[in-house]
Amino acid sequence: MTAAGKHACAENGVTSRKKRRKANPCGQSQEVEPQRDVGFKLAGELGQLVGKGFLEFSPLPWVWELISFVEEMYDLHHEEVEHQLEKLRDTWHRGDRPGGEAAEEVTRRLWAKGVAVYCPPPSEEEEAPWCNSGPRFYVSVTKAAWERFPVGAPAPPKALQKLLWPHEADRALSKEGSWPNLIRGLGWALAPPRSSPQALHADIWGNDRPRPGRVRFHHILWKRQGSLCNTQIVPGAFTDGETWEEHYTQMTTASAPCLLVDNEVLHRGAANPSRNWVSTCSIELCTRTGYEEVWKESSENDGVYRMLPICWSG
Repeated sequence: MTAAGKHACAENGVTSRKKRRKANPCGQSQEVEPQRDVGFKLAGELGQLVGKGFLEFSPLPWVWELISFVEEMYDLHHEEVEHQLEKLRDTWHRGDRPGGEAAEEVTRRLWAKGVAVYCPPPSEEEEAPWCNSGPRFYVSVTKAAWERFPVGAPAPPKALQKLLWPHEADRALSKEGSWPNLIRGLGWALAPPRSSPQALHADIWGNDRPRPGRVRFHHILWKRQGSLCNTQIVPGAFTDGETWEEHYTQMTTASAPCLLVDNEVLHRGAANPSRNWVSTCSIELCTRTGYEEVWKESSENDGVYRMLPICWSG
């Protein structure tokens, strides 16, 4: 299940079945069962990434053509996207998800340029009853990437390869000769001015397929021009997207120019108290393990949306 309600993923190992109360933005609650991760047995950076769900880097440590591509697209389109969304502000609270109508309209206007706008989980009030307070947006340039890299994206540098794909299952070509890893999305997250924090969520999880002791869905986040990411993460909270009251007291702020995050861990975008739109560049990846265990049977694998392959095998 994705945070948008499309996809699915589960956690490795259960030692306690003690019931917890699930937090709900408008005061509802339900019983859920906590689970735990076993990734802390791994050493070093890889152990922290698998166990806690994130790593911090300062400065951005990799030179990769795909990173440059996202920054190029940001420079070309971010002002127009923000201007168009601002013009549609009076529609932001219509429909099932805040900002959805505006995102669809801006996508229609910019589709020919390879740009689409989506609505991830919204912002929510910081006091009871914690209702939705406004939209968050995600600007996708995956369509433009397909046009730039029609046979597949360039490989990342070796240091990043080793961190992303340490397991043989995610390194070898398939029997059919296809590349082992894919790009779920390219673009930037966008927080409107005066936004409260985003709702706590996981981006993807796999209900009946527990995490196999490695990351299936990586998310590279970075800021430009010396700014810091401030994503709030609940370390080790791989809960199939379920949130409990205690998670809100367990959050830590990952503060660095670049973050590498496991998309299955609970996290949220921090508040934006400024008068300006705030963006964070983003590359989301899918390993072969993630594709086989989660994506292939999900509703997002609808035959229309295509993930861009990465031209690399180890």
